[in-house]
Amino acid sequence: MHDFYRCHTCNTTDRNAICVNCIKKCHQGHDVEFIRHDRFFCDCGAGTLSNPCTLAGEPTHDTDTLYDSAPPIESNTLQHN
Repeated sequence: MHDFYRCHTCNTTDRNAICVNCIKKCHQGHDVEFIRHDRFFCDCGAGTLSNPCTLAGEPTHDTDTLYDSAPPIESNTLQHN
């Protein structure tokens, strides 16, 4: 659940939602309107608005595979005779 905004300066439509972080950074000084507290996906961060999101930054690399590819640790706790 997040605060849901629209930006009149960027001509967002009824189908667009912008998060509070993008309102403070990407849409600073714009004519914005609070809509409601709800579940949504930020259209600014998704890159679907005309101006690029300044919070998105560079893509990050997935590090999950670093842990998944570690060799198994040998354990003697389940030895069968």
